[in-house]
Amino acid sequence: MKDSPLKCDFPETDLEQELEKKLYRTHGGRLASPPARKVVGVSDSSEDMEYGVAYFSERFMDIRSAFLIFRRFQLSVINLFMAVVLVLGWIVSLFYSKALLAVLVAFGPVWVAIYLFEIFFPLTLPIRIDRKEGFVYVGHRGTFYRIPWDELEVAFSYNWQYLGSGVVWERQYYAHLFMREKHYFCGKPPKMPLQRKKISSGFKEEDMYRKWNFIVRYYNEGVVEEDADNLVMANYDSYRKDIPSKSMAARVVDTLLLITFMPTMYWWAFSPFKYKWPKEIEAIFGKINYY
Repeated sequence: MKDSPLKCDFPETDLEQELEKKLYRTHGGRLASPPARKVVGVSDSSEDMEYGVAYFSERFMDIRSAFLIFRRFQLSVINLFMAVVLVLGWIVSLFYSKALLAVLVAFGPVWVAIYLFEIFFPLTLPIRIDRKEGFVYVGHRGTFYRIPWDELEVAFSYNWQYLGSGVVWERQYYAHLFMREKHYFCGKPPKMPLQRKKISSGFKEEDMYRKWNFIVRYYNEGVVEEDADNLVMANYDSYRKDIPSKSMAARVVDTLLLITFMPTMYWWAFSPFKYKWPKEIEAIFGKINYY
């Protein structure tokens, strides 16, 4: 198996070798900034990008990290799975009376456990891109960095993931943001001079590039006309503003679908169990917390 470089034409980087603690064994590292440049031949559209955006305005945008993206959809997956399982259990119970009870005993505890995790495990903060002042704010384990946009270091890389029997391997792609001690802003003093934060990952290389291109385009141009429509599901407030434009029937259907398959949109807006930006950053932006 040969480790070939990524398709993008960015320069190679050995930034990973400077890390004191390597959490990922990645390959083909390509430095996408500084200065921040788009990947040639890849769209910068915000279409289907609402999963990665927590908040946006002309002043700044909050970008969800990879872990937050997973949490946004995990209840959707488990609720869809349980809906299918319960329907099958009900059908079988027509012939075997205790089938539905057996399904609840088997899968119910896992269902409840995932809900409890979502309710009580605190929500971490996204990455905040400030167009007005030209800074990127990053929280990492209680340490907050303020990185000038012109000094932002983002690298693309990949590693091999084993997907099952028959020696099936696939490349999983990553975009990492690097945080240097000199950019420390507030919170706990950094324990290491260089750390990194995963800002996106997946098995489709182009999707990683498109998210990066969207970020660069937003910083350079701000909110364009299509963004308001494409990012309407980014958070509860943007969705609520869009509700009056729909018919009553559409509102009812949308609400039922969201409560059933994406309750995180409501919960993340009102949950008391979430980290907040420190007072030093709230002094700049106000108390604006989206996840």
